[in-house]
Amino acid sequence: MTRKKPPLPLRLVSQGICCSVGNSAPAAIAAMNARLANISFTTFVDEANQPIPGASLYQVPLTGDERLFHMARMATEECLTTLPSVPDRPLPIILLGSEGTGKRGERQAQRMDRLLAACRPESGFDPRTRGICAGKAGIGEALRLARDIFSAPDAPEYVLIVGVDSFLEPETFNHFIQARRILCTTNSDGFIPGEAGAAIALTARTGDGPALWIEGIGQGFEPASPESAEKPLLAQGLADALRAALSEASAPQSEYAFQAHAVSGEQWFMKEAALVIGRVITEVAPGFDGRMICLTVGEVGAACGPLGLAWLGAEMALGTLGARGFLHFSNDDGQRTALALNFRV
Repeated sequence: MTRKKPPLPLRLVSQGICCSVGNSAPAAIAAMNARLANISFTTFVDEANQPIPGASLYQVPLTGDERLFHMARMATEECLTTLPSVPDRPLPIILLGSEGTGKRGERQAQRMDRLLAACRPESGFDPRTRGICAGKAGIGEALRLARDIFSAPDAPEYVLIVGVDSFLEPETFNHFIQARRILCTTNSDGFIPGEAGAAIALTARTGDGPALWIEGIGQGFEPASPESAEKPLLAQGLADALRAALSEASAPQSEYAFQAHAVSGEQWFMKEAALVIGRVITEVAPGFDGRMICLTVGEVGAACGPLGLAWLGAEMALGTLGARGFLHFSNDDGQRTALALNFRV
């Protein structure tokens, strides 16, 4: 009987970030660790004719698609320039955009080729480069694709995952205002819209020194929706994703020291995050902690995955979070992803 190979763990080797609290990874991570935000009033107003707060890039005059391309380009270039070694051939890039449902997803899909062109390194693209319109939970699909690439006979040394998104575009903003999901004077249960580009480089090879490893990837589907009361929220999809991620990592639950998530303020998703702990985690570690990726940067959608991994890798390196934790993401379209993390020294 052939024994099934364990899932391939992935090591984080470099990162790049362009967001409201920093135009580089060191600046953004330092601001996130210090809980510093850059929130100002936008040109949008709520039903009471009051300006709505948002987390936008600092002193970047670009607008429209060019603003999105700028974030993707900045994050990718920083990630490439901080690689521990120079690749001997073009690298595969997996680009994450907003969910492929509704007008927002359709628009992202239409400009995916142009976004990929904005990320194009001087050495060009590996033919396995692709774009995925899958939102924040798309990080799970991207990581599985990276595993497949590393498992191939002609595997590259690195794979880049880039996420870029903006909730400050007029069409997107208007949708969520009408759905009463943005924080403003007429809605206290909402999120602060933001924008960001983030990139991470991964390898399957071991290396010298401490590093963040992604040891488990789980995915699920949640039939309940924050925009509909038709079905009750039971957190079943997220529970399925978390169980799968923890199973792949094969570590006792008692070793996990924290939960991190991409919830940006809405009580519906906060409830889901709380429910999944009670449903799945039966052995809570002493001092079990929590982290919110969007606490200072606002809702940044598809950029959450790479940004969250870059930030947590840096914070875990400080020894403030413990060696193991899990990170999870929830889309409006029901897709769920959970990741089991291990900072190996």
